[in-house]
Amino acid sequence: MDTDELAKRYREAWLVARQLPSGIHLRHAAFWPEVNPNRWEVYQSEGRVVRRPLPSDDAVDRMVECMRWLRWISREERDLVWLRASGLPWRVIAEDMGVNRKTPYAHWSKAMSKISIHLSRRT
Repeated sequence: MDTDELAKRYREAWLVARQLPSGIHLRHAAFWPEVNPNRWEVYQSEGRVVRRPLPSDDAVDRMVECMRWLRWISREERDLVWLRASGLPWRVIAEDMGVNRKTPYAHWSKAMSKISIHLSRRT
């Protein structure tokens, strides 16, 4: 499995984890302005419970499989893989780490290569 396929699998795993009832939230905040609904909007929405659709069993199984692959890399690499799967741009990740923009990408590529090597040995 190449790096692009692994990145897609981890993105899917991140999305599935967010749909699960327990949820995995990565210190994100909403910066949308607060909206005060008018009286009619409140009346229309009374008694409605909004529920997120649960992911399919196959999607959860694929997520668990991706999580098992993380045991082959270090904790810092796991955090980096998960941050990238969340959709954060490299610039933001680099600012959080306090390094050059290209450094997190290099570490992420190395981590994905380690996972890919382990997966190729298993087959």
